Amino acid sequence: MKDLNAVRSLIMLVERKDCKIMNIPRLTLLASLMVTIWMGLSEAKDAVEPTPMIGVDQPTYEFGEVSQGDIVKHDFRVFNRGSAPLEIKEVRPD
Repeated sequence: MKDLNAVRSLIMLVERKDCKIMNIPRLTLLASLMVTIWMGLSEAKDAVEPTPMIGVDQPTYEFGEVSQGDIVKHDFRVFNRGSAPLEIKEVRPD
């Protein structure tokens, strides 16, 4: 709310007929202000959207030396630390 009041005050200042802030034409200053506001609003929107975030306790595991034909197994614990559903679409061995 404080930011909105500051923007309103700045717009009122720019709309004054005697406004010559750093000799910048009022239209240029107003356009710059609008772009700045638009960028700030789009960043705020991105921050609100829920996103998944993967978390893994142990991202790698070394089996050591394995003979051909041996079966090896390891369980990886994967967590969703985000605020939206996490979809794991592909897993590849290294």
